Amino acid sequence: MEMTKKIAIPKFQENVAPCFESASYFMICEADNENEICSQIVECTGCEGFGRVRLLQEHNVNVLICSGIKGFYLDILESSGLTVIENVSLNVEDALQLYLDGKIKSQVHSNNLEELSCEIPHEDLVCWAKELFESHGYTVSIQNDEETPFPVDLVAEMNCPVCHKPIRIAVCCGAHTYRADQEIREFHHVSSSIYQVKVYVFPGNPLIKQRCREYDIQLIDTDSESANHDQKINGRIPLLDSPIPGHEKAFAGNNAKGE
Repeated sequence: MEMTKKIAIPKFQENVAPCFESASYFMICEADNENEICSQIVECTGCEGFGRVRLLQEHNVNVLICSGIKGFYLDILESSGLTVIENVSLNVEDALQLYLDGKIKSQVHSNNLEELSCEIPHEDLVCWAKELFESHGYTVSIQNDEETPFPVDLVAEMNCPVCHKPIRIAVCCGAHTYRADQEIREFHHVSSSIYQVKVYVFPGNPLIKQRCREYDIQLIDTDSESANHDQKINGRIPLLDSPIPGHEKAFAGNNAKGE
């Protein structure tokens, strides 16, 4: 017996929304073979494209039918196993029926990680990172004044769950420049003497992972399952993988006691 699948279509009035990243509503349909079983309209708020990606993941969507979609979000969705059918400009119901009838199908898309810096909307990365840190208990401030060193976007703060001393984290959301390696080097240069921890937020292709290791910067890979707003906190400093000087016991596991 063929399994059911979930199909999502961004909706503007009765038509497929022209832009995936800014659609306010999605029709999510569950279908078996060529028959629609049920459907619902889901409202989406929050960060531009990342909010929509999260919505599809939370609803276990298998197929996205859309009109326009930025290559960055298309890559994220396809890398997670979701099928994307783009360039569909029809009535929502017609688009769904044509898909169920096998008359519109997905195409092969190229996935060039080296070009990601040119396509990632920086404002969306900042919004996504702010929500991620806040959902894990941090107090986050956006750094947009002239005194904040480039390219620091956010400062995340919390008291250590073990010693209760403050921890201050500099967060750089990528895509300030076309060259991520140059951006990482500059981030290290301006933040090393000011912040206890440096975090770079960007899709973690091998070059970026290597550069972050070289400069002692912790990477939050936007494509990783660990970068989850709902990830449970297990008695350690959330979202951070490497011990922080003076806070090593916070990384010793759930049985760590005060310093």
